[in-house]
Order: sequence, then C-alpha cells, then structure tokens
Amino acid sequence: MCGIAGTVCLSEECELDHRAVVSHMCDVLHHRGPDDEGVARLDGACLGSKRLAILDLSEAGRMPMTSPDGRWTLTYNGEIYNFREIRSELVDAGHRFFSGSDTEVLLHAWMEWGEECYERLVGMFAFAIHDADEGTVTLVRDRYGIKPLYYAIRDDHLFFASETKAISAIHGATMDAHALLEWSLYRNVDALTAGTLFSEVSSVLPGERVLIEDGELERRALHVQPEDVSEEAFGRYLKAPTLEVVEELSELLDDAVEARLVADVPVGTLLSGGLDSSLVTAIAARRHGKFKAFHVSVPGYARMDESSHAERVASHLGIDLVKHEFTAEEFRRELPRVIYHSDMPITHPNTVAYYAIARVAREHGVTVLQSGEGADELFGGYRWAYRRRRLLLRINPLLELLPRKVRNILALVTYSMVGLPTTSWRFRELLPQSVDLVDRYTRRAWLARCEEAYDFVEKPLDRAILGAILADLNDFLAPLLRRLDRTTMAHSVECRVPFLDHRLVHMANQLPLSYRLGARADKWILKRVAHPHLPKEIIERPKRGFPLPVAEFIEPLLTEELFLEGYLRRELGIRWLGISSQLERGRRGEVDAFGFLTLELWGRIFVRGESVEELTDRLAETAA
Repeated sequence: MCGIAGTVCLSEECELDHRAVVSHMCDVLHHRGPDDEGVARLDGACLGSKRLAILDLSEAGRMPMTSPDGRWTLTYNGEIYNFREIRSELVDAGHRFFSGSDTEVLLHAWMEWGEECYERLVGMFAFAIHDADEGTVTLVRDRYGIKPLYYAIRDDHLFFASETKAISAIHGATMDAHALLEWSLYRNVDALTAGTLFSEVSSVLPGERVLIEDGELERRALHVQPEDVSEEAFGRYLKAPTLEVVEELSELLDDAVEARLVADVPVGTLLSGGLDSSLVTAIAARRHGKFKAFHVSVPGYARMDESSHAERVASHLGIDLVKHEFTAEEFRRELPRVIYHSDMPITHPNTVAYYAIARVAREHGVTVLQSGEGADELFGGYRWAYRRRRLLLRINPLLELLPRKVRNILALVTYSMVGLPTTSWRFRELLPQSVDLVDRYTRRAWLARCEEAYDFVEKPLDRAILGAILADLNDFLAPLLRRLDRTTMAHSVECRVPFLDHRLVHMANQLPLSYRLGARADKWILKRVAHPHLPKEIIERPKRGFPLPVAEFIEPLLTEELFLEGYLRRELGIRWLGISSQLERGRRGEVDAFGFLTLELWGRIFVRGESVEELTDRLAETAA
C-alpha cells in the first residue's frame, strides 16, 4: 500500500527536472507511505513511490521496481490478495522471484500477460508501469475504484499521482466551475466521468487503463459493470434451492475476508455494530484468532451511539474492542485536516469520525483494517433508495390518472415544501432537464445502461430496481470509497473491503431481487449468511448508517464572521442573502448547512491556499 506519483514527457524537448518534481509530489503523499521512498528516472518518464510496507517489509519490496531485464518499471498502490497463486503459476512459466511481495508478482504478471493479467488480479490497486522498449507508460485502476489515481497534462508533460493535491502542488489548482456545480447537486464528480473539481486534473476511472504513447493518450475500459450481468447465471440462481445460494455466497465472503487477512503487520477491523461490519469481524475472528476491532461512540447521544451493539458483537466473538469517544470538539478540530486529505468538500459528516478511528488504530499498532463498505450497494441496503423507488414506480401510473389540476396542486405544494419558487411551478417539466444537463445526462445514461443489462428480467419493477442497485456500485459508492481511502491512508493505515472482492460482486449482480429486498427485510440473503455468526438482535436491528449530531457539532461555527470575507462570498460570488439564510437554517438544526461549511473550508485550503493549521485555529476561536 503506497502513494504513487510520476511524470511522462509528451514532447522530445524537455528541460524539466523530473526527479525533483516527482520527489516533491511524493513528499505531499508522505502520509500514504512513510516507510520508504523511491524515485526512478527513466527514458521519457519518472516514477515515484512512498511505501507503506504491508507484505515483505524488507528492502526487497522497494518501489519503483524494475524487471530483471530492465524493460519494465512498476510503481504500485494496493494489494493483490491472490498473489501467491499467481506467483506459483509464474514460477511454472519460468519466472524467478527475489522477494515475498505482491509488487514483484504484479510486475512479473504484466511481463507474462500484459493487460490480460488484469482478469487474474483479485484485489485493490492503482499502478503505473513503464515499458522501456516501447517508450510507453500505462496507468491502471481496479474494477471499483477502491484505490485512487489522477493525472493532468500541463506544459507538454503528464503528471500522475494518488491524490490531486500532489499534482496541484506542482502547478497550483484552478477550480472547475461546472464540476463544482455538479458536485453541489450530486456530491460526487469523478465516478462516471474523468473530471474532478480541478481544471485539467482527471481521474483514471474504475476499471480503466490509460496508455501514454508518442505523446498521445488512449483510454480503454478493462472492466464494465453491466457486462458482468449474465442471463444464464441469473436464471440459475432463480431456479437453485435457496440454501444452496446462501451457502455459495457464504463461501465467497469467507474466502474474501480470509484473503484480506494476509499481511506481515497487525490486522484489525472497523466495527460499527451494524450487520456488515459485524459479519466481516465475525468471519475474521474465526479465521485470524486474536485481533482488535475499533469502534467510534458518540457519548451523550443515546439515539446515535451504537457502542452497546459493538460491545455485544465483541463479547459474542471473544475479541478486544477499542472504543473511541468522539466529541464535538474533536469534530471541529479535525474538520479542516479531513477536508485537506479528502481533496474535496466532504459530503458525509462521519468522514471526520473515520479519520479519528484510523488514528486510534494506528496508535494501537494496527496497520491494516477491514471494513463492511459495499454491502449496502450490493444487497439493496438503502431502504430509502430502493424500496422508495419501487413504491414511486408503482404509484406513478396512478398519479397520471388524476386530473391535471390536481396534479398541478400537488406540484405546487411540493415546490413550496422544498423551498423552490412557487412562481415557477408551471415550468416544472423543465426542472428534470435542467438537473440532467448539469452532468450532461451522464447519470441518467448510466442508469439506463444498467437497467438494460437486466432486459431478460420479466417484471419491469424488478428490472428497474436491479438496474438502480447496479448503477450505485459506480456512482453512489464512489464517495464512500474515497472517504475510506483518504481517512485511513491519512494515518498510514490500509483499509480493505472484502465485499468488493470482484468474484463476490459478480455473484451478487446475478441475484434475483428477492434475495436482496426480501418481503420483510433488506439485504435478506446477507442476513441469512450472518445467522451462524452473530446474535439475532444484531442481524435484525434496523440500519443506522453511522449518524452524528452534526447540526449541534457545527452550530458554533455558523457565524457571519467566518463567512463574511470568505471563499463563498469573494471567490464564488454568492450573495450574502444566500449565505445568511443557510447559516440560519443551520442554527435551526438543518444539516444541509454542513455542505455549505465544508465548501467554504475547501475553497480556503485549495483555492486561497490557507493552511490547515490556520483554519483549525480560526475554527477554535469561532467556536469558543
């Protein structure tokens, strides 16, 4: 696990000091890999790495790593969990190995199979590989975008890095106003399209490779979610005995968790007390024996504090639980630094709590964690999204039967309730078009493509919900994976996500809807898998979603003084009426003010260049 960075010349004439530039980018990424640093100056390129040693802690695992014949050089961020199996196959093919690292296995797999090795890889990864014979550099990212990779073209060079801040450290950052508008609507920008909040900086998309050759870029998808869906497999699960399907999923999850326990450093889990993290913890405890689980509690807020559930799971499993009491003061103190590490205005307030518990894990000597992220997107865990969508699809035809005047009255009431100008209700037909134009119909087109993948499903409602669940794996999940990567790697902690083992995801994508949204339970099949592992009250308790009393946490920060000469007003030109109304809503307990606050802090850090320390002191003074 590492931070990677590099440069590629796009013209023959070059005066850039590549080594100095890449070293500087690596310094920005020091938090991602404090154990070692390497920079390799190559013909027409330079690759760098900040290493977090997880497998083979010796110098034999140092990066960038070059092949024995000198042709290939690799810099790599991630883990290949089946590296031992691939290594055995490569040994049979005549390859020799000098380390116990998965980095060397990935390098030799590329030497043997080229891009085709991608299908063999079980893991999370982002890497760059230089081919000295062809003069090319190839950037590759894992199927679901668990590990990040960005690039920018400036001054006849391509710069790439694990985080955008490492690229902007070279040439500064210019905000992309259209991307910011898209973020304000969807709270996400770089999942379905390559654009980011920074002009000229692009993301390598999940499942994509970018080839840089002769000064040109060629992008190609190595993995596309809808193409995973198989009518034959779907039909098999439709006819198979339920117990057989449950057992197959159980075996896949067992294997996924066990594979992610492989490390030469201590391993633990994030344990919220909910179904997903509890199940991962239970399987890990059975396979690994003694290890620590980490939990965030919110003292003083009984309705939100899940510590009693986490304690129940830990007691049931006989494992150690490290509980961290998260306070409003800590939330406000760490908020600027979490935004800095996120590179974006943070969408989920609990991002700050993830950052805190990753620090606690590192303080307890744990370098690798496992998380239950991804289970909700795979198995229909968002009742508010999927069951509500099904309900709306059912009642829409009935609404069309109502007289037009009645529908107009309903539209008028709806506009009024959400704060839209009631004078514009006659133009409601234009609102969906305006929303879709913000992202140029990207999300609508993606949803349609995911629904089309299930064309063979007889029931239109089932087809629509299955498509929505599949679409969320690339859209809704993206900021959650960004949250997990940035908050843990900020403390040099690697977090693994067994639910996103691509073999498990492939099975889940073939499951009929009844296995996900059961008659009475969301994630029905996952709850069946959990029965041998967890107490009944943990399996059946309602989903909580890691809530925080965010309105109370941020209320002391919602002052006119903080925003009066701030980024929102001066750089974005937002009228004071809009700012003051948002502040007032926040003081009344409306949580949407959180997005306003984090956008202000993001702009101060990344556009104005204010330091994290300066902002931290400013917030402390404001809250005092």
